Amino acid sequence: MSHDGRPGRRPPLLLIVPLVVIFGAAGLGNALFPVLVNEHPLLLLVLNATTRHLVVTSTSVDVLPYVAVALGRRLIEDPFLYLLGRRYGNGAVEWMSRKLGAGRLLRAAQRNFRFWGAVLVFFFPGGVVCALAGASGMAAWLFLFLNIAGTLATVVLLRSAGEEVSGPLTYVLDFTGEYVVPLTILSVVVTVAVLVRRHQRTGASDREELTRLEAERRDPSDEE
Repeated sequence: MSHDGRPGRRPPLLLIVPLVVIFGAAGLGNALFPVLVNEHPLLLLVLNATTRHLVVTSTSVDVLPYVAVALGRRLIEDPFLYLLGRRYGNGAVEWMSRKLGAGRLLRAAQRNFRFWGAVLVFFFPGGVVCALAGASGMAAWLFLFLNIAGTLATVVLLRSAGEEVSGPLTYVLDFTGEYVVPLTILSVVVTVAVLVRRHQRTGASDREELTRLEAERRDPSDEE
């Protein structure tokens, strides 16, 4: 039930299903990092193309699939987060902040987004920034242009950085391959602990949080 006694509305499936799948894939990629980084590096990027994953796979994946998969994976969630911000405003921004533990980042970004929004979307298109772009009313075409251009630049930069430190990376990959079982167990435990802590911090699952935002969303009739 919503705060005024009406049944709580469920968020649109076009928002909730992709985000739940994307966030779930990211957690799986983190948990299985030791298994995938040597044997299936491209699959690792499909699941979660974090900065760490992009650097360590830079010498084991050919450049074209590397750029294509990394670009697609890093971009795929951003339009949904932008739409989340458009639909739920500051509620979506605060949810992403709680999810990512970005309290200080949120306050700084909210204060300065009017002036630095384009720069933030280009250089730091994370969950909070994408939701802020939507909540602030940034034009969709501008958001997409800055987001794609900035993400492509980041992927190319990380590829170059990884190639520059290919020597140390070899030792990291050899160590991971030698101790893959204990490292995988440790990785799974840490990932589960992070998810439990996040759930305790927010007090709800991603789906529950989105449902709450939908229930609290103001109807046009409420303003009449």
